Amino acid sequence: MKQNTNSVFILRGMTGFARCLLGALSILLFVPFAAHAQDAGSVTGTVRDSSGAVVPDAEVTASSATIGVTRTTTTNADGDYLAGALPPGAYDLRVTAKGFKAFQVKKVIVRVAEKARVDVTLQVGETTESIVVEGENVAQVETQSSELSGVVTGKEISQLELNGRNFTQLVTLVPGVSNQTGQDESEVGLNGNISYSINGGRGEYNNWQIDGANNMDTGSNNTLDVFPSVDAIAEFRVQTSNYSAVYGRNGSGNIEVITKSGTKTFHGGAYEFLRNEAFNANDFFNNAAGNPRPSYKKHDFGYTIGGPVYIPHHYNSNKDKTFFFWSQEWRRERNPFSFNQQVPSSAERTGNFNDVCPDLECPVDRSTGLPFPGNNVPIDPNAQAILTALIPAPTLDNGANSFFIGSVTEPLTWRQELIRVDQNLGSKFRLMGRYIHDTYTSVDPTVSFVGNPFPTIQTNIGTPGTSFVTHLTATITPTLLNEFVFSYSADHLSLVNSGPFQVPAGFTMTSLFNTGAGERRWSSFRR
Repeated sequence: MKQNTNSVFILRGMTGFARCLLGALSILLFVPFAAHAQDAGSVTGTVRDSSGAVVPDAEVTASSATIGVTRTTTTNADGDYLAGALPPGAYDLRVTAKGFKAFQVKKVIVRVAEKARVDVTLQVGETTESIVVEGENVAQVETQSSELSGVVTGKEISQLELNGRNFTQLVTLVPGVSNQTGQDESEVGLNGNISYSINGGRGEYNNWQIDGANNMDTGSNNTLDVFPSVDAIAEFRVQTSNYSAVYGRNGSGNIEVITKSGTKTFHGGAYEFLRNEAFNANDFFNNAAGNPRPSYKKHDFGYTIGGPVYIPHHYNSNKDKTFFFWSQEWRRERNPFSFNQQVPSSAERTGNFNDVCPDLECPVDRSTGLPFPGNNVPIDPNAQAILTALIPAPTLDNGANSFFIGSVTEPLTWRQELIRVDQNLGSKFRLMGRYIHDTYTSVDPTVSFVGNPFPTIQTNIGTPGTSFVTHLTATITPTLLNEFVFSYSADHLSLVNSGPFQVPAGFTMTSLFNTGAGERRWSSFRR
């Protein structure tokens, strides 16, 4: 529920800059805007008495002791109530009205972007009396929306085995989702693939958000700006169809991820996942060529910690005000990259083509139309320069069937930091800020995005990613609620070639290809 109103802020004891900043935020807070996504949940329902008559003006309070959130509202003339902008979690619902016993529902589970419904029947009696109901199994059926969706819970995220530890793999738990990535082991960073077809839609037509902020790499629509650590995700919802137009942008599925927040008690953990070439057999072709088993190491380790923040100040003297959650994760990988490519034999590299003639077509001197004497072809210095720079010598020298067979190690380093702070600004305002930063570096043993069958020209890759979001929720009156969301997300791609990608020494040609129209073009060399 979003409303617009005017408000006056009293700014005292602040610098001029702080006044301007807070004033600007207050203006943005109460002007109309289009929300990109809504990740908060709500609890709604109707309050009636034992005869079935509606009860107006009943006070309804939804509260979470773990994160210090309280929403208080009243029922309208039809007995309906709505407690909105609730962060996902467990809430206690208390309903009171004059002349009726208090009604309490304990631990109503509110999932991400869920519209939970809890109807209440009050019994006549004193307000000091109460009826308590356990609410863990309440509101299990979605009755407030026609959307089709499924929630992947924190328990599923933490306990299901993931080859690659990428949360996107879990979207296939929701009916209607098909994995189109072609990856047995999911990856992060540049190689992270999010091609999941939802109800037959194209994979690049999905929406991906974290805490209400866009996370889709809009340059490719095939990966994410950041891949939050599995241990930093509270839960996420996959909406497959009929969801609200508030999510916008693309028309296929929508995936809304919620990161963990701190609570009144400290919690956290540490972990490491390990692989090593000692557990692997050598590649068949690599072994046949007499090459040793390549290095293969994967270390995925990190930690999380969350809890309350104690600030010696009169407005934050208890642990119900400020909470933090911090996560760090590292990946140190050494992946084998194998080559099995036909190349000129050692004799052919010197101009001797007896291995292909006369069984195959013999080299012919264009100036005479006759085969070269002894099938020894003179090698042009420019061709020799390219041959030396780009095409390695055969490791399996078998005349016309010579191959370069080998394996190199592809290093990959990934690191991520995530910090989230939740601040209860009194009973009516709640502020949340979350920041994620990825650093990803690797060395592609070929030319990235171009293709190169040999480990001659390599590519140094860097893809840093950033995601920042802040939420300010204002419960202005029991029936007036405003949520302001600001987000920024981006990722960058850096490709730097290494190896013999410059023009070789002694290379005299001015171009490699003549287009036939007076235009000459270079191939992959640079001057």
